[in-house]
Amino acid sequence: MSRQAEICAAVANALRDAFNGMPGVTVELEDSCDPSAAAEKAIGGWGVLVLVAASGHRRKPGTGASTAGDLAIELTVVENPKRNRKSGTTVPTVTSVSEAAKDALHWREAAGRRIVYVDMQRADVAEDDFRMVVSFVAPLALDPANAVSWGIGDTTILGEVTRKDIARGGVNVYEPDRAGDAKWTGTRDRHWKINLTCTVTTQSEDDLPELGASFQYGGRVYCVDMAEMSANAEDTATVRLAGRTLATRQ
Repeated sequence: MSRQAEICAAVANALRDAFNGMPGVTVELEDSCDPSAAAEKAIGGWGVLVLVAASGHRRKPGTGASTAGDLAIELTVVENPKRNRKSGTTVPTVTSVSEAAKDALHWREAAGRRIVYVDMQRADVAEDDFRMVVSFVAPLALDPANAVSWGIGDTTILGEVTRKDIARGGVNVYEPDRAGDAKWTGTRDRHWKINLTCTVTTQSEDDLPELGASFQYGGRVYCVDMAEMSANAEDTATVRLAGRTLATRQ
């Protein structure tokens, strides 16, 4: 099974669990059925069809030779309102099912990916064929080897680095020579200095590392000299970190 098919299958299973108490809702994988036949069956009968499909893929910048990236997922929700709404009972509609799917999937883990709701748009075909397209994205999970991290165990925070500035640090020692000119005699406290900007899925200032604590990036451990956060209305925040390596002596 392809990675995209695996994620769509996990999404379909999550929706089946969510709709377990909602009569008349059928969830189908586009890869596992005849989409046209499934839609015709939904239009010709009672109930609502939810068709799950991968609708696109975008390579994530900074992944080098890898083609890994973010996956787009679409739910096509199909209903025949003329049949559904003549029954005289309270039945699911294209809108109520779409909203339930949005609530069930947004920010949920599926096959190792976090599912993020994007939008929903009506796409009616005819008076007896109402449709809603509900769009999600499954961002590529952060690779700990390429992310900045701090904390311990379950409290570890991973940040996606969007900018880095790195420099060598140290103190050059100069002494006057016989002519009175400065002469380099050595360098003390050699270290690396770094400034990072990263995106994290948190908005809690308590998740910022303490000054003097450590963070890891690119195989090195840095002592925190500065940590600050800017948060927006989403569930993500921008964190800026500055630090330096420390000499390890035996």
